Amino acid sequence: MPDFPIWPQCNIACVFCSNPVEGFRHTTDKYGFDEIKKKLADYKSGLRTFVKFDEERDYFNLTGGEPTNHPDFLKILAHIRIEFPQNLIRLLSNGRMFAYEDFARRTCGIGQLPFEIAVPMFGPTAPTHESISRTPKSFAQTVLGLHHLRKHRRPGQLVEIRIIMTKVQARYLDGLLDFLLAEFPWVDRVVFLFEEIEGFAEQYKGQLKFTQSECAAHLDRNYEKLKRFKDARLYHFSLCTVPTRLWPFVWNTLAGFKVTYLEGCRTKCAYKAQCVGVHRSYIKHMGAPDIAAITEHRPVILSGNPYHPISSVEERTLQL
Repeated sequence: MPDFPIWPQCNIACVFCSNPVEGFRHTTDKYGFDEIKKKLADYKSGLRTFVKFDEERDYFNLTGGEPTNHPDFLKILAHIRIEFPQNLIRLLSNGRMFAYEDFARRTCGIGQLPFEIAVPMFGPTAPTHESISRTPKSFAQTVLGLHHLRKHRRPGQLVEIRIIMTKVQARYLDGLLDFLLAEFPWVDRVVFLFEEIEGFAEQYKGQLKFTQSECAAHLDRNYEKLKRFKDARLYHFSLCTVPTRLWPFVWNTLAGFKVTYLEGCRTKCAYKAQCVGVHRSYIKHMGAPDIAAITEHRPVILSGNPYHPISSVEERTLQL
């Protein structure tokens, strides 16, 4: 599942952006249609051309910057679909371009199947959302874009909403969940991603950082709301930082080169095989104070799926 950045520029300015600070935005000459075609041809022939998840060959994450800002975005999407007709294409977009209804319609039509679109939401109102996107009108455009995607998506195409969990985001979480349940009960998946303080976000780390345990407490407070979504997921969380009743929401999606295991985790933890590990930026910026080996087994049911290791928790443990 290679992460495939197809455009370095973006039309919002999120404080948590993990893209590089220096130079990245000014490299558009490396992302022309011909360059992207060559990269895909090399990949199809078996060469290693992507940094993240290059060894996985079942789907693409189209990223940026903002991929829909590419002047040839629809042409690129069509080329990928033609060259890889069976592969899942997941588009990671801030959703603003889908406020143009024809663009939403054409994107869904070209994407065909299998196709997913993941869009972040930051707050339940324009002031809260735009305090993080730092872009006027982005809230209204994103909301309208999501409604256009619902209208024009083909049967089987999925729409996901992403919530990037930072200290700033946590202030708005309760209201945002209420808003999503009322406005977008139809979305197929809501994903909560613990922050990666890298690149651009490092200069704002004082405003952003908090521990995984603090973050998990905000999510646990909203446990009943999480259960109301069709599919709620937690990404980038170490199991030891999350209350047991939230374990079935945890998915492991980080690239191996981004994580490590502390000594106690490697040698003592009963759930090392099921845990994503510790993101290196978490150790660097937070010191990982809440990471500790789980030495006693908990009555959970393992799924055997390395990406979604805990299928359920027995009823008597739900308050742990």
